[in-house]
Amino acid sequence: MKNKHKLASKDYLTIGLYTVVNLIVSIALSVLTTPFLVWAYPYATAFVLFFTCPIYILLAFKVGKRYTLLTFGIISGLLYTIMGTPFVLPFAILGAAVGELILSAFGDYRNLKAQTIAYTIYNLIYGFCNYIILAFSAEYYFSTMHVQGALKDAYIKYMTSPFWIIVAVVLLIIANILGCWFGYHLLKKHFIKSGLVSK
Repeated sequence: MKNKHKLASKDYLTIGLYTVVNLIVSIALSVLTTPFLVWAYPYATAFVLFFTCPIYILLAFKVGKRYTLLTFGIISGLLYTIMGTPFVLPFAILGAAVGELILSAFGDYRNLKAQTIAYTIYNLIYGFCNYIILAFSAEYYFSTMHVQGALKDAYIKYMTSPFWIIVAVVLLIIANILGCWFGYHLLKKHFIKSGLVSK
């Protein structure tokens, strides 16, 4: 008998599809906010996260199994590696692994509170790879990210100031919580009620 809690081939396909959609939406929103990054880098990041959190929540509840977040993180990291930012991969895997530990402690992979905490921790660890790499080598970071001019100055301002780092953390947490909550209510209204996704 197959283990219903183990990821099946169709689950990997679902996770892969949703991860790609999540990345496409994230890139599209990031491009949209690029003109405002000089003045509002932390706010733009939170804006992107708010609209991508529902995609993950839909995925998490649709699959509802262990290692969904870990697989999501690995695929995301690999996609960023292909796009030229390999430093994202280890942080994405670490964040997803910590998230999986949190979900395992709850023992319920279709629990909104558990998924919100796990995904918030994932994004904190995964998102802060930029700050860590910048601290180790600003030259490598900016050459990899292809950032120059006024935008480079803005990155340095927002990513090295303790005040703005705290603001970024707070906004990330708020955006994740609100985004996951919003995504869950979309689920209840359009997917759970119709039976397409389990509670």
